[in-house]
Amino acid sequence: MCLIIKKPAGRTICADFLKNAWERNFHGWGGFFVQNGEVVWARGLAFDELLEYNRRLPAHVEACIHLRKATYGEVNHDMAHPYVVRPGLMLMHNGSIAHLAPQDPAFSDTSELARLLGDLLKGLSDAQARDLIRTQAFARLTAPLIEGSMVVLMDQDGVVRLGRDWHTVKSCEWTGAMTGIQVSNSHTWGEKARALSQQARRGSWQGLVHALQVRLAPAFRVIGRAASGR
Repeated sequence: MCLIIKKPAGRTICADFLKNAWERNFHGWGGFFVQNGEVVWARGLAFDELLEYNRRLPAHVEACIHLRKATYGEVNHDMAHPYVVRPGLMLMHNGSIAHLAPQDPAFSDTSELARLLGDLLKGLSDAQARDLIRTQAFARLTAPLIEGSMVVLMDQDGVVRLGRDWHTVKSCEWTGAMTGIQVSNSHTWGEKARALSQQARRGSWQGLVHALQVRLAPAFRVIGRAASGR
């Protein structure tokens, strides 16, 4: 499960919110926005790169940032979102699509989705593609494919959302600086997500200690017998 954050024009995404969300979605980041009639996008794997990207986002643009938690596919730069659907049309995805899960770990369900949508739009002009993805017919056509997920497309005309709806951050969920900003889910960030992340890390450490104890127990017994026989 990943997280998509939509920054409205004139707003900024708090660095502490990104830090919190990164604790649960740390397999890569990406972002896109429109400037001078073109989609500008970037992606990476390091958190400090994400912070710098967020700091440099033009204040006057609407932008989306994606934080990846890998379900299918390897963890590398190419698997980070966004994906190119066709020149000038990019895609981010939050969720998992089991029926698109590839056998080859060099691909992911999202890369397959981008390829399928690219095939669907093949042969159309850029203007025709921009019009089509904004129709109810396109939303209905793709609904069974992405059921339970959110897909965010961006072209020179801005953002198109498919699938489930946005969650709007409330003042009781985060500080006022994030109130009203829309995100793709409410469970991969915040205090509950931080607690779960810390619990998972503690569980991993405890599991490692237990495994070492089991593996080393015979050696300890031998040492104990040798010591008692002196």
